[in-house]
Amino acid sequence: MGEYERSIKIQAPRRQVEDFMSDVSNLPKYLPTTKRAEPQQGERVRVEGEAHGHHYDSEGFFRVDKSKNRMEWGSEGEERYRGWLAAKGDESKGPTEVTVHLSFEPSPKVSRSLEEPTGSQEQTINESLDHALQSLKNLVEGTGGKIEGRAER
Repeated sequence: MGEYERSIKIQAPRRQVEDFMSDVSNLPKYLPTTKRAEPQQGERVRVEGEAHGHHYDSEGFFRVDKSKNRMEWGSEGEERYRGWLAAKGDESKGPTEVTVHLSFEPSPKVSRSLEEPTGSQEQTINESLDHALQSLKNLVEGTGGKIEGRAER
């Protein structure tokens, strides 16, 4: 299983960042591959999108842990992954440092597609995480929108 972690500083109070990133309806606004996200019963979420030429429609967990100032998500399906997005900083003034951490074990088919034709799996996943963080920054700061990139293809 691969472990990936990236960070970015957002010029906004921590509470504003947390409120935006923990709203399930905002996930498609900043996650590169996600096209739709719907809360399900309890701590469940259903997400749909396309990653590396493969459509996905899956259900997983999504929870907000206010004691750790982060949200956590994951799936137990064919593509086993879990991660967290945490915010550090003052609750009422910026900047806020946001860190995303992903543990990902792709199926052999998806693993091959992550490495073709332009680079390594690690590079592709890190690029997707950077796009998600930059999109989150753009939206919270009001300076732009979602970053589209190679993760969409």
